[in-house]
Amino acid sequence: MAKLAVLRPYETTWEDWLLGSGASAQFEDPDLPLEIEIGPGDDDFLYECACEHADRNWLGIEYSRKRVRRYVRKVEQRGKPLPNLQLIWRPAADLIGPFLTPGKVAAYHIYFPDPWPKAHHARYRLMTPEFVGALRDSLGREGRIDLATDSDEYVDEIREAFAEAGGMQEVEGARPGPGGVAGDRPTVFEERWRAMGRTIHFIRFTKESA
Repeated sequence: MAKLAVLRPYETTWEDWLLGSGASAQFEDPDLPLEIEIGPGDDDFLYECACEHADRNWLGIEYSRKRVRRYVRKVEQRGKPLPNLQLIWRPAADLIGPFLTPGKVAAYHIYFPDPWPKAHHARYRLMTPEFVGALRDSLGREGRIDLATDSDEYVDEIREAFAEAGGMQEVEGARPGPGGVAGDRPTVFEERWRAMGRTIHFIRFTKESA
């Protein structure tokens, strides 16, 4: 099978990071604060954040190469140059520890990760204590993690993972949003789950001061 070409300028690769000093170096202004969405899928959240918050770099980490390609094509079709937007196809755990620790990230956005509800699929769940620990260590001072889920069981498991990892404090009553500001923009998945009558759980954790 022929290797798919990298879709420049919006797609970056693990090899780019390895040879080019990591994630921030892939942006036109590497000194801007870095916010990351894990699993942007087909939603416009990442794109809109890059458009509306040019004072920050925005990175999407996506497990599906097809979704990265769809996303890049969609950005290209809209025609607005966004030097503060990049996407990468890779499991998040492959990138965070090796390239983003320590203290490289201002915020993470993790909206509606797959809860893998069956017991024999538990190993696929993203929000484990080990992963939360890697996220924590990669956050800069006053960094935060914004999450949303429609699963009553998974929200409890997420909180347990944060408690076990330590070093993070939950912000009560916060609705996650871009640039550290609570927002009202629903994602595609939020709209879908609300239409099905599901309860949406929003969670924000901030890094505890050393």
